[in-house]
Amino acid sequence: MDRERQTLELLQLLGDEVAEGVLARLQPEQAAMLRSGMQSDKTRRSTIGRQRAVLDDFDCFFQFALKSWPQTTLDAFREKNSSELLAAEHAHRSSLDVGEVSQQDSRSTSAYSQKSDGSPNSHAADVSNHGSPQKSLQPTPTLTGIPLEDLQTLSVHQLALALSSEQPRTCAILMSNLPAKMAGDILGLLKAESQKLVMKELTKEQHAPEVLIERIARATFIRAQQLPADAPDTRDHADRVAELLRSVPKAGRRNMLAVIEEQDPDLAKSLLTRIYRFDDIAGLAKAVVQRVLGEIDSTNLTTALFGAPQDVTDAVFANLSKRARQTIEEEMQFMSNVSESRIQQARDSIAEVIAKIDMESE
Repeated sequence: MDRERQTLELLQLLGDEVAEGVLARLQPEQAAMLRSGMQSDKTRRSTIGRQRAVLDDFDCFFQFALKSWPQTTLDAFREKNSSELLAAEHAHRSSLDVGEVSQQDSRSTSAYSQKSDGSPNSHAADVSNHGSPQKSLQPTPTLTGIPLEDLQTLSVHQLALALSSEQPRTCAILMSNLPAKMAGDILGLLKAESQKLVMKELTKEQHAPEVLIERIARATFIRAQQLPADAPDTRDHADRVAELLRSVPKAGRRNMLAVIEEQDPDLAKSLLTRIYRFDDIAGLAKAVVQRVLGEIDSTNLTTALFGAPQDVTDAVFANLSKRARQTIEEEMQFMSNVSESRIQQARDSIAEVIAKIDMESE
């Protein structure tokens, strides 16, 4: 296959939008010739084998081109063209999604293959992000060797992370070929801006060739299986420290907070409001609950109790007079459309009172 034939096949594989982006960066004469060739070539059918050969050839050339550039030149180019990468790179990443595949092909045999008896390569399945073998906590799913089916053995968190840096069209092509529920869950985990761009692509008809879909799925699988299956911990540092301190007995907690306060008073104050929660009132001694109720106003209490767990409501009502309880119950009956932020604000203010009283008591 000559170079012109390969170029036409590649441009057709990329799709009209990406192909036009590539042509716009070529010399006008060359672009016009290729557009003419594409127009007259539309009825010509290409075999899967020929498409694979074109993609393999382009992948090798693309990686060679990147490596041949001096790093300083490549970095300067990327910085100057941050909004749109080199045409060939854009086409490569957005449509082929095999930017990493060529570097991983040598290890994809072990990372994404089956033993001769049909069972998955267990060593590869048990390799963590750091590359060290670890004991699998769950049975390793049997891989079929069909990328789109094997993707469904991974969690949506792995897939969302793997797609988070990809072009919207790449994501749309893959999601269009996954079960609707799974695709929707992945989309919901992407950042808001990425969601909009991917949704824009999903509204278009996706006519990607089978060979492209297969490559996108295979590359995504190889990358995703190395990522954590569980949802990432999005809590900030203070939240994690507060969760730790909640599990420490009160005496030890008080000492730890004193040390933290010496080093960072603002952090200590922030931790205090995170360690204690409104729901903690259900586990406090009766005398402590009565002290807390004595320091908060009825409006905050009524708002905080709106939609609260039953054990929390019971603990509060058990320490109120009959008249006070009836008043709050009547007010709650007339409450509607209370915002979550208002409820949380009321609960946080009561949690601060709980923290103050609990830290003062022995």
